Amino acid sequence: NLGYQPFICDSEEQAIKNSKSLIKKGKWPCYFFESDTTGEKPFEEFYSKEEVLNLDKFQDIGIIKNDSVLDDNSFDLFEKKTSNLIRSKSWTKKDILDIFEEFLPDFTHIEKNRNLDQKM
Repeated sequence: NLGYQPFICDSEEQAIKNSKSLIKKGKWPCYFFESDTTGEKPFEEFYSKEEVLNLDKFQDIGIIKNDSVLDDNSFDLFEKKTSNLIRSKSWTKKDILDIFEEFLPDFTHIEKNRNLDQKM
């Protein structure tokens, strides 16, 4: 968008080390790598195969148009379980994931035992 041309680097270190000189030359250092942190996926999808997806209404985002799959009792139970965790002031990542997996059958979590903060 600003007129920079990509410059493919062989390592993160090379991209960082040469960033100032490359940018002055109108080049943007790029280093592509496999993700090794939890929560990163090849692409983000927030819908299931049972939902109706509309990718045409907006240019950069898809929308889901369908009836709610959870009833009021399910929402109430979800809220109760999450509120209980908050009130307990003690929970684990697994506790939170268990609740989400209970109420979102298509929810998928990929654990890599490393998060973005640790990577940075």
